[in-house]
Amino acid sequence: MNRRYLVLLILIISIFTLGRWSLSFYGDELGYIPSLEIVGDIENPITLRGIPKDFNRLKVKSDGKRLKGKKLEDIILNLKPISENNNILLMGSDGLSSMIEGESLHESYLCFTGKNGWEMINENHPASSNIKHLERIVLISKDEILGEGFNIIRDNENLKHISIGELYLLQSNMKNYFEGQSQMEKDGNIYTNKVYSRQRIFSIEDLLKDYKWEKGIIMSELGDIEEINELSYLQLERNSLHYLSEDGKNKIENVKGIILDPPDRSIMDSYYDTKDILNKGEKVLFIFVDGLGYHQYEYALGKGKTPYLSSIKKAEKALTVYQPVTNAGFAAMITGKSPKENGVYSHDQREYKGNSIFQYIIDNEKAGALIQGNIGILKTEIPPILNIDRNRDGSIDDEIFQSALIEMKKGNDLLFVHFKELDFTGHSYGDLADETINILEDIDGYIDELVQKWSGKVIITSDHGMHLTEDGGNHGEFRYEDMIVPYMILEGGLDEE
Repeated sequence: MNRRYLVLLILIISIFTLGRWSLSFYGDELGYIPSLEIVGDIENPITLRGIPKDFNRLKVKSDGKRLKGKKLEDIILNLKPISENNNILLMGSDGLSSMIEGESLHESYLCFTGKNGWEMINENHPASSNIKHLERIVLISKDEILGEGFNIIRDNENLKHISIGELYLLQSNMKNYFEGQSQMEKDGNIYTNKVYSRQRIFSIEDLLKDYKWEKGIIMSELGDIEEINELSYLQLERNSLHYLSEDGKNKIENVKGIILDPPDRSIMDSYYDTKDILNKGEKVLFIFVDGLGYHQYEYALGKGKTPYLSSIKKAEKALTVYQPVTNAGFAAMITGKSPKENGVYSHDQREYKGNSIFQYIIDNEKAGALIQGNIGILKTEIPPILNIDRNRDGSIDDEIFQSALIEMKKGNDLLFVHFKELDFTGHSYGDLADETINILEDIDGYIDELVQKWSGKVIITSDHGMHLTEDGGNHGEFRYEDMIVPYMILEGGLDEE
């Protein structure tokens, strides 16, 4: 054969061979690439719909193959796991799954090939962990972190915590929900199309099968409040959990928890109780003890630290709102509406929708005063009377108390007094620490004197409770310590038996 033709033939064969190798290695970029979800107990879930640019050529030791991929531990680190201790669930599109420990990801790689799609290569694990045609990687925290995921509680107990990652391990069903239909006419014929969404769901009945309950309330991240029934569902969508009514028409997004057999009272009752009393021509002293959970109240009673509160009728339990933080709780008290309705569901909002009890007293030509610490919590219809630690004793509650005594002499129809020091101290030392309960003892004395000098009704409640943490106390989670607070109505000027 002519040497010139031989060289040309070799060149053609080389190009063809290289092209085939390139298509085998890079053909995934030229054709269809299935999506891959990385979800679970992480702050930043992602869906890969293409091959990331930082995927590199890797040589797999076990069989010498060269694949395109990246270390799994590097990928996961960028997604910010909520815990350092995790299991990794690998879920294939064929139904095959495998779980490996997050602490042993050395030489574990996420790869992509034209033949197997997304694929796990685990050099230090059994071959059964090398899941092909991956559709989902789920991080499952080994640590119980009640502030993340979904909680089931009662008014005195945290019953069950389920993380987003753990939900992928629970038995679920796939259900088609009717979303709507459309029609078009062509050549005198009507063509109808019905649209359904396929959803991964968990039956409320199955979820709560281990508990006896008559009533349940579910709450969402943005402050929705809805009564549930056994025929409703939870829907898992990537890293979010939603509530669906039986027919799928009512949907509440990003639910945080269920409370079984909740108290009859809610802090939203404050608005209506205050309004009813004012309508009867009586005055209202409203005492708002920031950060007082019902369990703290009971603990202090048992320790003999609150002699005045111990001498009157025991407080009822009341349910606060989610999030159990001051802005949301205060707004719910003075508007009588849920965070979803009044627009205040976190620390970030300072203006509520609609009117509060302060607008009501203005409209009805009544006098009122709002006494707070050194910062106004919300933008209210009447300006707050702010207080600083003038005597520098480390507390502003004594200044708040003195301001209340002054305003009491002015004949206000509504005197709203907001004590702050219990919340401050609870954050520093913990919900049941001696330092915290000692502050409650001081507040008990202030309440005693204010009530005895008030002619009218008195309402005492709180915005949220508090739970113990490693370095003190905190609140804002769907747990009974944060969600259940005391609520009482009594007569001023009298000690009730």
